[in-house]
Amino acid sequence: MNRFYFLLIATFLLFGFTKKEKLPAYKNAKLDIETRVADLLSRMTLEEKVMQLDMYSAGDLVIDGRVEPVRAAKALNGMSIGSVHDYYPETAVHANELQKYIVENTRLGIPALFIEEALHGYQGKKSTAFPVPIGLGSMWDVDLMQKIGKVIGAETRSVGVHMVLSPVLGIGREPRWGRVQETYGEDAYLAARNGVAIIKGMQGEDLTANNTVVAEPKHFGIHSIPTKGLNTGTVYIGEREARSHFLYVFEKAFKEAGALGAMAAYHEWDGVPAAGDPWLLKELLRDEWGFKGFVLSDLGAIAKQHNSHHTSPTAEDAILTSIRSGLDMQFYDYTHDKFQNTIIEAVKNGSLDMKDVDRAVSSVLYVKFRLGLFENPYVDPKLQAERYHCQAHQDLALESAQKSITLLQNNNNILPFGDDVKKVTIVGDMADKVLLGGYSPKEVEGTSIVDAFQDAEYEVNFVDVGVPTNTAEQIDSKYLLSENGEEGLLAEYFNNSDCAGKPVFSKVETSLARYWHNLSPEAGVVDDNFSVRWSGYIVPPIDGTYEFSLIADDIARFSINGEQLIDNWDKELKNKWTKRKIRLEKGKKYPIVLDFAEFDAYAAVFLHWKIQPEVSNKVSMFEKTVAAAKDADVVVLVLGEKEEECGEGKDRQSLELNTYSKRLLNELTSAGKPVILVLQNGRPLVLTEEHKKVDAILETWYAGELSGRATVDILTGKVNPSGKLPITFPRSEGQLPVFYNHQPSANHDYVDGTSKPLFAFGHGLNYSKFEYSDLKIMKPEIEKTENQIVTIKVKNTSDRDGTEVVQLYITDTYSSVATPVMQLRGFQRVDLKAGEEKEISFRLLPDDLALWNRKMRRVVEPGEFKVKIGAASDDIRLESKFRVK
Repeated sequence: MNRFYFLLIATFLLFGFTKKEKLPAYKNAKLDIETRVADLLSRMTLEEKVMQLDMYSAGDLVIDGRVEPVRAAKALNGMSIGSVHDYYPETAVHANELQKYIVENTRLGIPALFIEEALHGYQGKKSTAFPVPIGLGSMWDVDLMQKIGKVIGAETRSVGVHMVLSPVLGIGREPRWGRVQETYGEDAYLAARNGVAIIKGMQGEDLTANNTVVAEPKHFGIHSIPTKGLNTGTVYIGEREARSHFLYVFEKAFKEAGALGAMAAYHEWDGVPAAGDPWLLKELLRDEWGFKGFVLSDLGAIAKQHNSHHTSPTAEDAILTSIRSGLDMQFYDYTHDKFQNTIIEAVKNGSLDMKDVDRAVSSVLYVKFRLGLFENPYVDPKLQAERYHCQAHQDLALESAQKSITLLQNNNNILPFGDDVKKVTIVGDMADKVLLGGYSPKEVEGTSIVDAFQDAEYEVNFVDVGVPTNTAEQIDSKYLLSENGEEGLLAEYFNNSDCAGKPVFSKVETSLARYWHNLSPEAGVVDDNFSVRWSGYIVPPIDGTYEFSLIADDIARFSINGEQLIDNWDKELKNKWTKRKIRLEKGKKYPIVLDFAEFDAYAAVFLHWKIQPEVSNKVSMFEKTVAAAKDADVVVLVLGEKEEECGEGKDRQSLELNTYSKRLLNELTSAGKPVILVLQNGRPLVLTEEHKKVDAILETWYAGELSGRATVDILTGKVNPSGKLPITFPRSEGQLPVFYNHQPSANHDYVDGTSKPLFAFGHGLNYSKFEYSDLKIMKPEIEKTENQIVTIKVKNTSDRDGTEVVQLYITDTYSSVATPVMQLRGFQRVDLKAGEEKEISFRLLPDDLALWNRKMRRVVEPGEFKVKIGAASDDIRLESKFRVK
């Protein structure tokens, strides 16, 4: 009997042990993530590991948003992949369907990361569009930034996306650079506070929650001051400057906010490409800062080591250099076969250590476990209806637009409109558009300035005068007409390079500016050796000479009215602009055909035009606007930068308004009526002439989907402006670089002018007036490890409620290395009723006083520190000092 029970118990224990073994450790949610990662890694083949380091385009797996089993099976080959990009699922149903296929049709069932853009709103269709980051930086409101991050996380996750390629944490000290609009401004402290806030909003307290996403700060690191302002250009600064400002922001993002993604940048710093820099990606990011997420290359950054920087003699060397240096996942750099086979062969022949592969794979898996994808890889489809572009999110978009708009000038308190303003003339075609800026949500139905004025109690006259740029512009779709009368042109895609035979895909398209990188342009179209033909009609808006500009990677040709106008059907003309002029008549339908073909690697084609109106048209347009101005009580002139003038790859030599804008402004100001200049732009502009001629200047940047409503709210006084500049406005390009926290030695004027900017960092006017008083510092002397408390009183001395952004700056009087003349170390938005006074306090931490000394150690040095409180960097109201022992 006892022997029987013994055998029974032994059998039970053996059976139970075997049963437990059937559940792999990596699927046991009770175990810590490191244990689960190690277990899963031990079960993976080399081929499965390398697949985790690769990003796949949605075109590899889906058609029209739905998983295509034959295509997906060929791409996966029974193994899971690292990530999917350029998917932008319109519903979680589609995302779940793709994820389900990946999980259930691969050996280990590893979920994929769905990664998309979300710079100032999820870039999917009709999501909530907030102001561009330079505008968000103008709010000086970290609480609102965190709320915006939470909205972006909630809307993005609701359609099944797990990770976003944002925020941009470069310091915007180079306004010629087209991407300065993507930064939070020129100051490291302000950018860090905003970056930490939005990341915390996106990632929340728990990444397994259904309203969070992984944030990926970019472009790591020191990318935002390219030489000459040219995108991806070389950066020349020392390590101390890099650590004190540019890397400081990223350090806060990774250590304080806990961001789990990092994007390795395109550029090279002091000769070393960021995508292949072990000091940057290993020693600093992982060893010093403790980063546990994964590093993704910027699109094509690995390949640039070979084809741009020429630091790698072969594509294979570029790939292996990046993996050894700490990069974990490619971003469309090379074909999947090229990328994966290079790593596999290198491990097999011993030229790449397996530990580098395991590090990279572990980093990717760690993020997937943190997101809880192994327990719940799917998203409830009901969430989208509850939160996507909901009213609460639109209200937040309006609030952020209102707070981002900055009043730069207000002569004689012309704003807000008084009772004497009955008739308003609005001039400029930008007033009737909703310009969102780069990396914006798609198909947004926003409110323009003209739209918003329809609800205001004024007699409004909108003069829809076109304001051409100094450069060729994209052809607006309203001037393109297909054969069947639709707006746009018929696009036919061919799986050959001759536009021959029957197209495999066709649809009406509205844009003749296309870039596909190295991907398939449409479902069913090959990603190499394809061609496209656009055909239909072009209908010119005025009589005049039209200069068409064409560039292609690889070849293209353009005909109009049956005649070949531009012929770039030659590989020798690849990536070269060709321009031709032709006279066209207003309203006439001209048949056009644009052919494009791709042979190798990347694919892109751009057809632009530049309109040169005939003299009679120019005169009539100016006469019309001046006449309208004379008949108004006030003129609202809307100018700035159109899509062709600002954004990625749209760097400028001149920061002035374009030629036509200047003439239009001069004509209008001669009418003798007050002129309010409203700017819509993505970078600081040189307004040295304009500010003398207009009565007020309102900087709205690209303020999101409700930019028009927010602008009109401020013009009419419904909202009191509170925005402050996060970046300096120069008087001329010759002052560049110009920023407030320069070194003490940079204090000279030019022989032909001042070195002072036109509008300084922190500047921004208000309809209220504020008085500062009673600056108190808690202790006259503190230890190096102590905090310091600073208090002041702020009073609204006007009869209008308002919000002041109080700014605290410090100056290290003497130090072992040169430090800036002043540095922002605190700010607060203070809401004050008319006549109200409040006491506010600031807490200075030891880190706020620290510097990188001559031994490249971050320390607080003893000595005197000045505390400066004011309304802008050039408007200091109170000053005191204390000592560090």
